[in-house]
Amino acid sequence: MKKFFSNLSAEKKLAMFTFVLGVIAIFAGDPYGKTSIKINAKELSLISPNEIGKIKVEDIADNIIQSKSDYRLIDLRKPEEFAKYNIPTSENIQLDKLLNSELQRNEKLILYSDNDIEATQAWFLLKTNNFKGINIIPGGLNNWKDNILFPKCDCGENPSAEQKHKHDKLAEVSKYFGGNIQTNSAAESFVKNEMPQLAAPNGITLKKTSGKKKREGC
Repeated sequence: MKKFFSNLSAEKKLAMFTFVLGVIAIFAGDPYGKTSIKINAKELSLISPNEIGKIKVEDIADNIIQSKSDYRLIDLRKPEEFAKYNIPTSENIQLDKLLNSELQRNEKLILYSDNDIEATQAWFLLKTNNFKGINIIPGGLNNWKDNILFPKCDCGENPSAEQKHKHDKLAEVSKYFGGNIQTNSAAESFVKNEMPQLAAPNGITLKKTSGKKKREGC
């Protein structure tokens, strides 16, 4: 069973998790108990996996490099994990603290963790509380590590102009965030890639978690 689940694509894992959560919601009504919120089980069960907004890590990287900040990037992991490394410009708010945080319902939010399940849970939690612009990063931090920090080069010995352009762009982006592109020789040597030191690229300010909740605007 474990092997079967691990072989599923991220999309299929999300679809399976959405289905299971919808079924649970029908019978449980409020999985978070009286200490939190009331969930519309009928509405939740009707949500399709395709409705979960998804953002590519490449788009996140481009936005950070170009200093586009029309969204808030939320890291759902534990504070000690966030302190070791996080995607630049992200804020650390754990799943059980989302509803008591300063997040606004009219903000564009992008959620990530080191697994899709936690990010999808957070998506459902905010969605059922009428938050509008919610998205997740499929694959979370592992996706960021594999495709932005340490992308693999498949250009070969005689790359075409298009392959060389792709290689140069990958190398430039990974270097910007403190990583390095993986060549065939490096991949074959099984060198373990260490995450870069937590430091924001030039022009970027790291954000800190704030537990205070601001009043939402109209």
